[in-house]
Amino acid sequence: MKRIALFVALVFAAGVSASAQMFDFSSNNRLEFGIHVGQSAATTQYARLGVGACLNVWGFYVDFLEASPQHRYDNKIKDVQYEDDMSWGINAGYQIPLFTWLKLMPVAGYFQTNEGITDASTVNISGDRDYPSLFHDYDVKPETRKHYFNYGGGISLQPFPFLSFNFVYTRYSFYGGISFNFLAL
Repeated sequence: MKRIALFVALVFAAGVSASAQMFDFSSNNRLEFGIHVGQSAATTQYARLGVGACLNVWGFYVDFLEASPQHRYDNKIKDVQYEDDMSWGINAGYQIPLFTWLKLMPVAGYFQTNEGITDASTVNISGDRDYPSLFHDYDVKPETRKHYFNYGGGISLQPFPFLSFNFVYTRYSFYGGISFNFLAL
């Protein structure tokens, strides 16, 4: 334990003595939008790959992650009803700058899981004529819907003025992604 405390103190002292501006909140002057991929519903029976998006506005961070029903985007039309499930979550937090290129992000939010029926005999079309998206109806079983308070933290690595790499670990998910700073473009 003494070694860890000594190491942290040395890293902190090296950062200060190297004229690194720690806790420089002016480095949060960024307007970013990005995407991420990771494990949704990680500590539940519905755990699987999810995709989402994030927004960072002057240090205030918001993200969304969803794992859609397994058969919803199946291109086959059958007279079958699948037992599926889905999960989604939204988190918000603030980026605390340790250095201009490294930010800590405590986050808190809401997470939900549910089970339902995907009706493969139905077809819906969204999108435009050139790139249509086909999907089936998914009806949630209301009694299976579960609500969770989600909390955790993450880091944001910002090696370039126009680019960030974000990694978040929460109670019910973990994911990473990339975002672009529109103020630097």
